[in-house]
Amino acid sequence: MKIAAEKVRQLTLFLENRPGILADLCAHLCDRGVNVRAMMTLDNTDTGVVRIVLDSPDEGTEILSAAGVAHSTAECLAVQMPNNPGGLAEVARSLSLAGVNIDYIYGSSTAGAGNALCIFGVSELERALTHLSRG
Repeated sequence: MKIAAEKVRQLTLFLENRPGILADLCAHLCDRGVNVRAMMTLDNTDTGVVRIVLDSPDEGTEILSAAGVAHSTAECLAVQMPNNPGGLAEVARSLSLAGVNIDYIYGSSTAGAGNALCIFGVSELERALTHLSRG
Protein backbone atom coordinates (compact mmCIF):
# COMPACT_ATOMS: atom_id res chain seq x y z
CA MET A 1 0.00 0.00 0.00
CA LYS A 2 1.35 3.44 -0.95
CA ILE A 3 1.22 5.79 2.05
CA ALA A 4 2.65 9.32 2.20
CA ALA A 5 3.00 10.82 5.67
CA GLU A 6 4.16 14.30 6.65
CA LYS A 7 4.29 16.48 9.72
CA VAL A 8 1.85 19.41 9.56
CA ARG A 9 0.98 22.28 11.87
CA GLN A 10 -2.63 22.22 12.97
CA LEU A 11 -4.28 25.35 14.33
CA THR A 12 -6.97 24.94 16.95
CA LEU A 13 -9.38 27.88 16.99
CA PHE A 14 -11.85 28.84 19.67
CA LEU A 15 -14.81 30.58 18.04
CA GLU A 16 -18.14 31.94 19.12
CA ASN A 17 -20.86 29.50 18.06
CA ARG A 18 -23.07 31.70 15.87
CA PRO A 19 -24.12 31.90 12.22
CA GLY A 20 -21.52 33.46 9.92
CA ILE A 21 -18.42 33.17 12.11
CA LEU A 22 -16.89 30.31 10.10
CA ALA A 23 -17.87 31.96 6.81
CA ASP A 24 -16.11 35.17 7.87
CA LEU A 25 -12.99 33.29 8.90
CA CYS A 26 -12.86 31.37 5.62
CA ALA A 27 -13.34 34.62 3.69
CA HIS A 28 -10.33 36.16 5.51
CA LEU A 29 -8.22 33.14 4.59
CA CYS A 30 -9.43 33.25 0.98
CA ASP A 31 -8.68 36.97 0.66
CA ARG A 32 -5.03 36.20 1.48
CA GLY A 33 -4.86 33.12 -0.77
CA VAL A 34 -4.62 30.62 2.11
CA ASN A 35 -6.18 27.24 1.36
CA VAL A 36 -7.79 24.89 3.88
CA ARG A 37 -6.37 21.37 3.55
CA ALA A 38 -8.46 19.82 6.33
CA MET A 39 -10.92 20.96 9.00
CA MET A 40 -12.91 19.50 11.86
CA THR A 41 -15.33 21.28 14.16
CA LEU A 42 -16.60 20.43 17.61
CA ASP A 43 -19.36 22.44 19.16
CA ASN A 44 -21.13 23.16 22.37
CA THR A 45 -23.73 25.78 23.20
CA ASP A 46 -21.64 28.95 23.20
CA THR A 47 -18.32 28.14 21.53
CA GLY A 48 -16.94 26.00 18.79
CA VAL A 49 -13.52 24.42 18.55
CA VAL A 50 -12.12 24.19 15.04
CA ARG A 51 -9.07 22.11 14.15
CA ILE A 52 -7.71 23.30 10.83
CA VAL A 53 -4.70 22.50 8.64
CA LEU A 54 -3.78 25.22 6.15
CA ASP A 55 -1.39 25.23 3.21
CA SER A 56 0.29 28.28 4.79
CA PRO A 57 0.08 27.99 8.58
CA ASP A 58 2.31 31.02 9.26
CA GLU A 59 0.09 33.29 7.21
CA GLY A 60 -3.00 31.67 8.72
CA THR A 61 -1.69 32.45 12.19
CA GLU A 62 -1.17 36.10 11.20
CA ILE A 63 -4.72 36.30 9.85
CA LEU A 64 -6.19 34.76 13.01
CA SER A 65 -4.19 37.03 15.29
CA ALA A 66 -5.24 40.13 13.32
CA ALA A 67 -8.87 39.01 13.55
CA GLY A 68 -8.57 38.50 17.32
CA VAL A 69 -9.30 34.76 17.09
CA ALA A 70 -7.97 32.77 20.05
CA HIS A 71 -5.94 29.84 18.80
CA SER A 72 -3.17 27.39 19.58
CA THR A 73 -0.92 25.23 17.40
CA ALA A 74 0.15 21.60 17.48
CA GLU A 75 2.08 19.33 15.18
CA CYS A 76 0.08 16.50 13.68
CA LEU A 77 0.47 13.75 11.14
CA ALA A 78 -1.07 14.15 7.67
CA VAL A 79 -1.41 10.84 5.84
CA GLN A 80 -2.39 10.32 2.23
CA MET A 81 -3.47 6.74 1.71
CA PRO A 82 -5.28 4.75 -0.93
CA ASN A 83 -9.01 5.43 -0.97
CA ASN A 84 -10.20 1.84 -0.75
CA PRO A 85 -11.58 -0.56 1.85
CA GLY A 86 -8.90 -1.34 4.38
CA GLY A 87 -6.72 1.73 3.72
CA LEU A 88 -7.39 3.35 7.08
CA ALA A 89 -7.30 0.00 8.86
CA GLU A 90 -3.80 -0.63 7.54
CA VAL A 91 -2.52 2.77 8.70
CA ALA A 92 -4.13 2.35 12.13
CA ARG A 93 -2.67 -1.16 12.50
CA SER A 94 0.77 0.07 11.43
CA LEU A 95 0.70 2.85 14.03
CA SER A 96 -0.49 0.38 16.66
CA LEU A 97 2.39 -2.01 15.92
CA ALA A 98 4.81 0.92 16.31
CA GLY A 99 3.35 1.65 19.77
CA VAL A 100 1.79 4.92 18.62
CA ASN A 101 -1.61 5.84 20.07
CA ILE A 102 -4.11 7.70 17.89
CA ASP A 103 -5.63 10.46 20.02
CA TYR A 104 -7.95 11.72 17.27
CA ILE A 105 -8.39 11.58 13.51
CA TYR A 106 -10.32 13.45 10.86
CA GLY A 107 -10.23 13.00 7.13
CA SER A 108 -11.95 12.99 3.82
CA SER A 109 -12.00 11.47 0.38
CA THR A 110 -13.98 11.91 -2.78
CA ALA A 111 -15.79 8.99 -4.39
CA GLY A 112 -13.62 7.63 -7.16
CA ALA A 113 -10.52 9.52 -6.00
CA GLY A 114 -7.36 7.48 -5.69
CA ASN A 115 -6.32 8.89 -2.31
CA ALA A 116 -7.81 9.94 1.00
CA LEU A 117 -6.30 12.49 3.38
CA CYS A 118 -6.46 11.97 7.15
CA ILE A 119 -5.05 14.14 9.92
CA PHE A 120 -3.94 12.22 13.00
CA GLY A 121 -3.22 13.53 16.47
CA VAL A 122 -0.80 10.92 17.77
CA SER A 123 1.15 10.21 20.94
CA GLU A 124 4.54 9.79 19.24
CA LEU A 125 4.74 11.94 16.10
CA GLU A 126 8.35 11.24 15.13
CA ARG A 127 7.95 7.51 15.71
CA ALA A 128 4.79 7.51 13.57
CA LEU A 129 6.56 9.35 10.73
CA THR A 130 9.55 7.02 10.82
CA HIS A 131 7.39 3.91 10.92
CA LEU A 132 5.03 4.95 8.13
CA SER A 133 7.86 6.16 5.88
CA ARG A 134 9.45 2.69 6.04
CA GLY A 135 6.30 1.32 4.43
